[in-house]
Amino acid sequence: MLMDPGGLPIVDVDVPVTWPAPLVGLVSELAEAARRLGHAPENYQDVDLLSYEDTALALLEGHLVRARHHTRLLDHEKDAIRSQGLRLLDARLVNDRLEQAHKLGYLTEAEHRTLRTVNETVPGQRVPGRREGQVCLTLSAAAQLHHVHGIHRLLTYWGGEAIYWQHCEGSPALATKLRSLGVPSVVFALLDLATPDQERPSVFPSLVHVFVGKALGHDPADADVFYKSSIPPQRIESIVSPGDVAYDRFPDLPRS
Repeated sequence: MLMDPGGLPIVDVDVPVTWPAPLVGLVSELAEAARRLGHAPENYQDVDLLSYEDTALALLEGHLVRARHHTRLLDHEKDAIRSQGLRLLDARLVNDRLEQAHKLGYLTEAEHRTLRTVNETVPGQRVPGRREGQVCLTLSAAAQLHHVHGIHRLLTYWGGEAIYWQHCEGSPALATKLRSLGVPSVVFALLDLATPDQERPSVFPSLVHVFVGKALGHDPADADVFYKSSIPPQRIESIVSPGDVAYDRFPDLPRS
């Protein structure tokens, strides 16, 4: 059994031997019922399972679930994640990244000014897009193996969606610069998903759907996790980039 440094067992949706026995029992029953109803494995998202989500989450109490955060990082940003963890996305985080990149010479004054105008930290300012106040992750390695298109920009443009979203198509020179900064990186984090309702992350399609999809034999089954708390450094399992075995085993991921 895999254990984190704090002694909690680690669950990986891609590795059924890590699933707790009570969860295996539930998932096996649900998968068998789906088979009897004629559901094809690739249609796992269509199975009516949402009423079992709370039960599945409760069966994960006392366990940590492995997840992946796909991004592009400079060396000092990797060090910051190892020492501080993954922070919630907000304007302060975005501007901290821009300030550090400028201070260390990765961004010119003009580039820094242009990028900052979109993310200026002022009272009431919101990060563009719908990702504010959360950390975005995926549960399965399926994104790296079967759905690379869904994470390609995250690994190709530095800064995450909050920085690159307005420039990767409309500003060719700045887009080229953002593609040159950092390296593609996958941050492996260990999540406590059995949290109180007000702190519970959003999981889409759902946690129970992913487990049942895997049990039905559909390897690409996956879910996005929108985690509503910062992830502390002790829950950062590893950070991998091109040259690391855990990254290079996925041949379609960006290499530079």
